[in-house]
Amino acid sequence: MAIAGASGFVGRALRRSLSAQYDLTALTRSQSGAGDQMESEGVTWCQCDLFDIEEIKRSLVDVDVVIYLVHSMSPQSRLTQAGFEDLDLLLADNMRTACEATGVKRIVYLGGLSSAIDKERLSRHLQSRREVGLVLASGGPAVTQLGAGVVIGRGGSSLRMLTRLIKRLPMMVLPRWTSTPTQPVSIKDVVRAFQLVLEDSERWVGEYDLGIAEEMTYGDMIMRTAKHLGRTPLTFHVPISSPKVSTLWIMLFSGEPKSLVFPLVSSLASPTVARPNPLLDTLAPELQGFDEALDEAISVGKRDEDPRRQMRLKDRVIINRLSLVRSVQRMIAPAEWSAALICRKYWEWLGTWGRPLLTTKLEVRPGTDELEKVEVHLVGGISLLVLERDHARCSRKSDVLAIKGGLLVRNTPHGKGRFEFRRVTGESDTVVAVLHDYAPSIPWYLYEFTQALVHLMVMRAFRGWLRRRIRRLKPEGAAG
Repeated sequence: MAIAGASGFVGRALRRSLSAQYDLTALTRSQSGAGDQMESEGVTWCQCDLFDIEEIKRSLVDVDVVIYLVHSMSPQSRLTQAGFEDLDLLLADNMRTACEATGVKRIVYLGGLSSAIDKERLSRHLQSRREVGLVLASGGPAVTQLGAGVVIGRGGSSLRMLTRLIKRLPMMVLPRWTSTPTQPVSIKDVVRAFQLVLEDSERWVGEYDLGIAEEMTYGDMIMRTAKHLGRTPLTFHVPISSPKVSTLWIMLFSGEPKSLVFPLVSSLASPTVARPNPLLDTLAPELQGFDEALDEAISVGKRDEDPRRQMRLKDRVIINRLSLVRSVQRMIAPAEWSAALICRKYWEWLGTWGRPLLTTKLEVRPGTDELEKVEVHLVGGISLLVLERDHARCSRKSDVLAIKGGLLVRNTPHGKGRFEFRRVTGESDTVVAVLHDYAPSIPWYLYEFTQALVHLMVMRAFRGWLRRRIRRLKPEGAAG
């Protein structure tokens, strides 16, 4: 059994609970190594870049079950040009692809509570959690999706932010989202749910929400947590619910990064109430209430309040030293176009769009749309980029070119830079253009304000070109 996201809050709890019963392989994206590997004896640790399908495949040899806990709220490159939902979409597709290739039989995924009261629109965060579940379920392995809102337990980011705010603020402003109904759940019950699901794999296939028996609001959570902490902050409600304002406020007083705070705050406007289901009914007799779970979580004091902090700091040092770039841009392409054709069209389009400054030279495999080599030149024949087909990584849904050289590329020991077009989900027209581990040659701060911005501009222009192509092709299809 493998746990993807094993060094996170839920991952640590599952390692402690499952290591005595199962042979566990703990996958971590941390580039500094697993910060608390000795915490669970009998766990085999594997540093695995989840953006690399080949690395995932090597990590899943002889694995039957994958527990998927991954969420892309922490940066993995010095510059990341992507929304968290696009990163999560790509990672989920990587895992689904690797699981199919290695014969994994089952995936157990912990997502969010994606049901909405009165059909209210879900937040970007919850939409993303739902999309990840759909991508994982679109492959061969059987999938169990567990849904949870705020998970109460020591070391959890949501509880940590809440307790820091209460301790540091004598007065608290309660925006409109604090009246949103929700059902938190204790980490102990999340672990129990995983244990039940893993013990009877054939029974628990499908979607199952988790939550305490009591429905409450985020405002209730704040006041009851304050009571447990022995605090009585002054509170007053304001008729605004701006995620940006709330994010700045929480960042300022909790000390948490924007990459973590904003997706969480954005989801608070969406009601997250557990739908009745057989798994929740099975857990119900022993479900912890909010106050009991909170008492267990905060009674330990400040020890291990944020056990991953040191690991994140070490990772940041490594990430900055490597100075790599990742870009994930979602777009829509004609449903009948293969990934290879989209890739070819992009480089042909770039040669036209970039005139007279840029020219592209393409070597195409005879009788196909597959590019064997691409060269991008500046006026005067200066070679800017050289890319060659990465046959091992290409598939029916993915076309990958390895970045081999050029004036814009810095030589690195790993040499993993690549450019990819991929069809990701079951929706036939959705495509992502991905720049992996690109090492720019020009000084970093100059790159950020020049070439990086040009790359985004080019991607947006190509997205628009594809959209226009779809509009042109639709009448032709209808006429046929």
